[in-house]
Amino acid sequence: MTTLPIRWGILGTGQIARRFANDLAFAEKGRLAAIGSRDKARADAFAAALDPDGRMALVADTTPAILARADVDAIYVGTVNRAHAALAVTALAAGKPVLIEKPLAVTPNEAAAIQEAASTHNRLAMEAMWMLFTPGIVRLKAELAAGAVGSAKSLSANLSYARPYRSETALFDPESGGALLDLGVYPVALALHLFGPASDVQAIVERNDRGSVRQAALIARHGAVLAKLSCGFETEGPNGATVSGEHGRLAAVGPFFCPPALMLKRHFAGAALDARTAGAAAPAVTGKARFLRLANYRRMVSSLKAKPIPTPYRGSGLQYQADHFAACLQAGLTESPVHPLSASIAALAILDAAMRR
Repeated sequence: MTTLPIRWGILGTGQIARRFANDLAFAEKGRLAAIGSRDKARADAFAAALDPDGRMALVADTTPAILARADVDAIYVGTVNRAHAALAVTALAAGKPVLIEKPLAVTPNEAAAIQEAASTHNRLAMEAMWMLFTPGIVRLKAELAAGAVGSAKSLSANLSYARPYRSETALFDPESGGALLDLGVYPVALALHLFGPASDVQAIVERNDRGSVRQAALIARHGAVLAKLSCGFETEGPNGATVSGEHGRLAAVGPFFCPPALMLKRHFAGAALDARTAGAAAPAVTGKARFLRLANYRRMVSSLKAKPIPTPYRGSGLQYQADHFAACLQAGLTESPVHPLSASIAALAILDAAMRR
């Protein structure tokens, strides 16, 4: 059993590594202890920027040196996509539990190698699909489970941000970058998290001149739920997610990966006119019938109003996954019960098939 707080080592010095480091300040079960990089000078600079007065006593060193430290309990891999699998496998072989920035890997085969290494070394490994642990998404799943919209029928989720095309960057690499791996992984993971395995997946993909995905749309069946998912680098999208059911709809205000609020709109079954009698002459209404019609009308109007459900969060939201990971370690688990590696591999299989179209 691991003692709290978890002492984190971060591998990587880019933007997502900085966000994770900053959000650890809001974590209840972990703290930042070390920074690792291929280049020690970059690790030194990153640590100095995070802790200019030295109060945090951060260790900065090369990746192998950080992995060898006994005072580092867990590793967060926050590098470019193509380095995720190799670093995760190396960390697991060094005896370190590992939280790997999304996507878990570039291909399902790489993800399977991480899963095998975690099993071989009996260590916890989890994709850093932070969205699933933010207050808004936790509440969304709970509301659906409680029957807020009745039986769910459809999910619509979009995540699109305008990104200037720079062919030389990792973001636009044809194999390890593109909109599907960078953004599409979120709506796909959300659909799997809420509604389970997918079938009958169809995809339309558009690419830039180097072959990397610039925008995509997917349709998948998750049991009784039809998921309509999209992502892209072309334009700024609505970036929301809506679940529609037989009694209403529940929307995560964009950006849906860490929504500040949900919006619940219930449908009143009696509000809709029966198409078979809509054209018929209305009978005279008096007395009790008039009162009932007025009450019915008020219920109909009320049903048209969306009810806000605030879901506030601290920081940018990455600390919630870190606290879940720490709780798993403390409990001696080698797999997250919320986001197991099998879910990450299932998402990658969907993305990989779409990218190969």
